Amino acid sequence: MKRNSPFFQGSIVATAAVLLFVFNAQAQEPFHVKWTMDYTQAGASDHANFTPSDAFLAGGAVVVGYIIRPWPVAFSASRYMEFTFTANSFKYNITSISFRLRRSPNGPNNIKVRTSMDGFTADLNAFVVSNNGVFNSYNIPVSYNALSSNTFTIRIYGYNAVDIYGTLWFDEISVNGDVLAIILPVDIVNLKGHSENGQTVLHWETGWEKNSREFVIERSGDMMAFTSVGTVAASGETTGRTSYSFIDNDPPAGINYYRLKMVDQDESFTICRPIAVLNDTEPSEVHIAPNPASPQSITIMAAGTSDMLLALHNSSGTSIAFRREDEPDGHIRLFPLHLLSPGIYFVVYVKNARKEHLKVLVP
Repeated sequence: MKRNSPFFQGSIVATAAVLLFVFNAQAQEPFHVKWTMDYTQAGASDHANFTPSDAFLAGGAVVVGYIIRPWPVAFSASRYMEFTFTANSFKYNITSISFRLRRSPNGPNNIKVRTSMDGFTADLNAFVVSNNGVFNSYNIPVSYNALSSNTFTIRIYGYNAVDIYGTLWFDEISVNGDVLAIILPVDIVNLKGHSENGQTVLHWETGWEKNSREFVIERSGDMMAFTSVGTVAASGETTGRTSYSFIDNDPPAGINYYRLKMVDQDESFTICRPIAVLNDTEPSEVHIAPNPASPQSITIMAAGTSDMLLALHNSSGTSIAFRREDEPDGHIRLFPLHLLSPGIYFVVYVKNARKEHLKVLVP
């Protein structure tokens, strides 16, 4: 069986059990990671496997999407525009890199392109920007196949400027290729987690395994940045159910998100849907009352709440906007800008450098 998404969106519960589904996928899916440079340095991807970082200029200044002085007369390895993306799960091929450049009459007319594939040591290609005042289009065919590294970066260097006032504009930088469908090394049946004596205990089962090597257990406090907290060896080849467990001995207080990175013998991997486990070993001096709360408002009861920082999230981790009112008795009332739908919500508060999560039920 194959899958067509690098991860699955999961619900947040204090003690979690989820069923992980596997979907069919095409052999290859095209992707494009782009930086339009239209008044922003942010990138965008049309495939969920990739997360682009903001474009970065080394050794100069960026103004509304174009690059201003100074550009060096001679080539400098420290003067470039950088475009980076992170691959979440799937292996992928890169087939071409394209971009558009426009120079002012006194701007740099020599361009070099390098990539992270060789540590930016050799030129992938070099160009002369012959026409000034208009955008020139460039396309570089490449054959980077079955990549599994987490990041890929291109750097575009400009030099041979007439003077320090020379300007170079960037437009429509695009990395193009195909995402490869990967056969899962294991069939995960379920993943469960609960808090016990200040530790997080995880259990999961596999329905079958083929060429599986290990499970990497990853943890996050915000469902964005995950770090490894341990590994468990896989069985390799099985046709029946196999049970596994892992204990996180020192989880932070509050809600922690866990996911499994399932690694094959040939370094292929897939990442399952995260679950959330609440580590509530430390008693909280802040409470929600009443709980269940109404769709119109949530009341927080605690002493000395004026300096408390608050946030509200739904069960998928999406932030919910609200209006806050601090009452004379020290209570705080949160009024969501839109009525809350039935479900589980979390109030996150920070006080005296301590961050905690409070679960709220809206019937």
